[in-house]
Amino acid sequence: MKLYTHPFSIVPWRVQIALHEKGLEYEIVETDLYSRPATAGFLALNPFAQIPVLDDRGFVIAESMAILEYLEERYPSPQLLPEDVQSRATTRQLMCWGTDYWPPAWKKWMAPRLPRGLGDPWTDESVEQGRSDIAAHLDVLERQLQDRDWLVGDFSLADVCYAPFVLVLDRVDLGEEVKRRENVDAWVARLNARDSIVHTMMPPSP
Repeated sequence: MKLYTHPFSIVPWRVQIALHEKGLEYEIVETDLYSRPATAGFLALNPFAQIPVLDDRGFVIAESMAILEYLEERYPSPQLLPEDVQSRATTRQLMCWGTDYWPPAWKKWMAPRLPRGLGDPWTDESVEQGRSDIAAHLDVLERQLQDRDWLVGDFSLADVCYAPFVLVLDRVDLGEEVKRRENVDAWVARLNARDSIVHTMMPPSP
């Protein structure tokens, strides 16, 4: 099994966490799409030139959400989706929220922190809007975590999808937004204690 990713890519980290949770062996194929165009070989794997891409013994699948669903169905133990239908639906809802609504706010906040040419155009107002949007999103998670350790039942793909985003907030001057939310802060501590997080943790910025 091969995973095409990059050490400093946020979203592909999800797949690494899931692979470790399931005890699956895989090879990292470091793929730099930041400083150079995608090769013809990579475009044959994903014509939209995005990571992650998983090659499971010849079966190639892109997009983190699709990969996570594939891994859950292909390798169902240990289970990362709840048994009952409503909890599964809630898990998938959170997976979508983390995929659709967090990244736009993240891009606004990170724009001035990225090397020239990588971030979107920004103003002070757009950056602060990014912070405000992330804070509002954390408020949603704070409510979801009321009286529970994980987002939905046991540790699930909902936690997997959000983990890469929340675990780096302290690296980008947003750690205080976590600290001021008791439920989120405790959840982050639990995430940081999991072996799958410890063994896949994104390295410090160069």
